[in-house]
Amino acid sequence: MSHWIPERRSSQRHLTHLEGWIASETAQERIECMIWDLSEAGVRLVVPPPADVPLEFELQIPAEDARAKVRLVWTTGIHYGARFMD
Repeated sequence: MSHWIPERRSSQRHLTHLEGWIASETAQERIECMIWDLSEAGVRLVVPPPADVPLEFELQIPAEDARAKVRLVWTTGIHYGARFMD
């Protein structure tokens, strides 16, 4: 029996394997992460434990020379979903 779960995202996601950094005013050091999914609306990150990921932070993607302000939406403790802020 197949359990189909409907897609709730408003924009299509793209699988990636980009290295990134989480930086915030409250954290003294950047946190290394991997960007696994990327869409127009948000991103899914993998952060090795232990990590103290802030609620709002700047996501830096050096390979793309990109930076974005994001807000944490959900976490499993290793996987983190964040929405891009305007």
